[in-house]
Amino acid sequence: MKRFNQNVHKASKFRKLAPLIFGGLLGVFSVNLMAKTLDIGDSAPSFSVKTLNGTTVNLSDFKTQKPVYLKFWATWCTYCKVEMPHLQAMYDQYGDDIEILTVNIAMNDSVNNINTFFQQNGLNLPTTFDSDGSLTSAYGVVGTPFHVLIDKQGDIAYRTFLVTDKLDQTIVELAKGAAQ
Repeated sequence: MKRFNQNVHKASKFRKLAPLIFGGLLGVFSVNLMAKTLDIGDSAPSFSVKTLNGTTVNLSDFKTQKPVYLKFWATWCTYCKVEMPHLQAMYDQYGDDIEILTVNIAMNDSVNNINTFFQQNGLNLPTTFDSDGSLTSAYGVVGTPFHVLIDKQGDIAYRTFLVTDKLDQTIVELAKGAAQ
């Protein structure tokens, strides 16, 4: 009987906390649902970030110069990790014609995890750690991986959750257009 009473007491505590927990979860999901969705052709939100190696990247520096490819990711995201060698190959091939920046969403992640992952996989991609979530929020990212291509005019050219043939095709087209 004593054990039953202890369980009833614990359940009573949970019932008191349940509205707070539910409200908190509802708030988190509401923020994600209210995140601005960027459509193809929309003007890309401007940004200025520091990469892990200390370089400052400003979107405005590339306007009229070359397109920009943003990949939002996390080290705990299986699909993100699987895609990284492909992204490295794209960077090696088109890095002079298109600015590639990986954006770690900084959710349950760390710079140390990123550095370890890059070292273990031979990656040397420009990367920023979005510690305050501002870039992730500005681009309406609600899951990873998430890819955004920005043309030379500063407009969203393509966006997708996974690497697709269309993503690769658009990267090649933007890179060729930048090289001309």
